[in-house]
Amino acid sequence: MISKSLIAGFTAGLVMASLAFAQGGGRGGGRGASGAAAPAGAARGGRAGGFTQYTRPLASQDVIARGKSLFESNCASCHAADLRGVLGKGNNILHSGVTMNDKKGELVAAELKKHNPVINFVDADAVATAEYIHSVLARMAGQGSPPRPDEMPELNILVGDAKAGEAYFSKNCVSCHSLTGDMKGIASKYADARALQNGWVGGTLPISGGGRGAGGGRGGGAGGQGTVTMPNGQKFEGRIVRKDDFLVILTLADGTRKSIPMDLPGPAPKVEVKDPQEAHKKMVLALDDPANKNMHDVTAYLWTLK
Repeated sequence: MISKSLIAGFTAGLVMASLAFAQGGGRGGGRGASGAAAPAGAARGGRAGGFTQYTRPLASQDVIARGKSLFESNCASCHAADLRGVLGKGNNILHSGVTMNDKKGELVAAELKKHNPVINFVDADAVATAEYIHSVLARMAGQGSPPRPDEMPELNILVGDAKAGEAYFSKNCVSCHSLTGDMKGIASKYADARALQNGWVGGTLPISGGGRGAGGGRGGGAGGQGTVTMPNGQKFEGRIVRKDDFLVILTLADGTRKSIPMDLPGPAPKVEVKDPQEAHKKMVLALDDPANKNMHDVTAYLWTLK
């Protein structure tokens, strides 16, 4: 026979579950009685202590927009654009305990550090990626399905002051960039302002002297300036055209090329490569206050350069 205490406990559990569901704590708790999604940035309408994805406040639009771009370029090939995973490559993030329990990117950042292959995100990029994932989880449909595209917010990052951005650019950027040279018409090379912002913040603008693939060489460090020190102390300096475990090729100051084998018997030559983006990275680290005002202002200004 079933004891009265067991029946009472089971009944109480059903009552509590019903209350939680009625107050928005169950599946779909991020929606009100009308079925409309809660506004971006607001707590997801569930009861206090409900499912994290419905009660966790969302980040600002610019952070979510950056995270979306980072996810699409670094994660979607294995986890799919809708976060449901690619068979045999990546798991379903919509069902992940890590992303469900993550608060401000701390759990996602820890997972990225253990990721195979390695994803080298700075902390701010890991947080932005986590915040984008949170924004999807907050609107996902029943049964852990992703939200429809029309349910995702329209992200607008053109919130800065273009005049202030022009002043910042004139003070901090003109020593390396020219409005009549490499930056002329820069905005016209991007489909939207989000892509432009990701390009200039990440140092990958399609301009001379920098960006992804600069110099057209092969191997780590190709395209940057470097110094090769031979075992006898002799040094060669120039632009690195190729660098791998077997060979280093430099273009010297006089325009000639120097090929240096790396796999000969004895001590290998020492290769030092100067990061072509070093100055830009230092600038980005010193760029902003907590409100990202300078970043928004510069983006707004650069978007006028068409």
